[in-house]
Amino acid sequence: MIHKFYQLVLSAVVLSFITLTQAHSAQLVIIIDDIGNNYAQGNAMVELAGPLTLAFLPHTPYAKRLANKAHLQQKEIILHAPMGNTGKAALGPGALTQELTEIEFKQTLKKAIASIPHIQGINNHMGSALTQDKQAMQWVMETLQDEQLYFIDSLTSPNSVAYQQALAHQLPALRRHIFLDNDKSEAALTRQWNKALRIAHKTGRAILIAHPYGESHAFLSQQLPKLASADIELVPASLLFLQYAWQGFELNEPLTAIPQNRYQLLKQHAVPLNKQIASSQGSHQLGQPLE
Repeated sequence: MIHKFYQLVLSAVVLSFITLTQAHSAQLVIIIDDIGNNYAQGNAMVELAGPLTLAFLPHTPYAKRLANKAHLQQKEIILHAPMGNTGKAALGPGALTQELTEIEFKQTLKKAIASIPHIQGINNHMGSALTQDKQAMQWVMETLQDEQLYFIDSLTSPNSVAYQQALAHQLPALRRHIFLDNDKSEAALTRQWNKALRIAHKTGRAILIAHPYGESHAFLSQQLPKLASADIELVPASLLFLQYAWQGFELNEPLTAIPQNRYQLLKQHAVPLNKQIASSQGSHQLGQPLE
């Protein structure tokens, strides 16, 4: 699968220098899960202002249409890959389960990836059982290596090994810090939002997952415009990988030297471009946690 690699790299160059010169003190990635079954709910999230990361369920009625629209509106698109859960809840089409053989498992995941246009990575839908299975997570990460995609662990189980397996396979990886809307009351949404902002300010970044509920949409539409005044920058997940990777290049590094993996931009010998960021947040090489 070809993913407009050079276009992404050139965009990363511009975005990275903007980030390095006009950086906020903290960055926030907001992932909206479960998009694709309901057009109105999904479209409302697509039309929110700002570079949200939208996670689409595979083989759903409105996934392609909404993903194409989201791409035009500068949203980041990832696959929300259904994975087996301990409660045996229904997963829908494209489900990855422990009953599949290796060939069936990888074919199912590749078909799910192919069903969503413009994707840059994946996260897990449910998965409280499957993400604890080391063999299954190895198969996931081997497939993502082939497809040149990143992985975000939704952490639906505290015993998940998915993030560790992503790092072991040298994939760009993140893991969720906060779920916004397990409780959709205004008080609970505010509490979870404030937790995410505190994490972002403390560590430099936070990963928040929300869902296309009406309450969540209304809350985010009010809160997103306030992020800049809180000194927090809303960014797509891939920008975290790309901006830290770009620090590993010399200023005269030719684009022809970029390897095939779009996120694998670091050079072991290179000096970070921005020493202030490097000293305050550390030099983040591919395969190391960005949190």
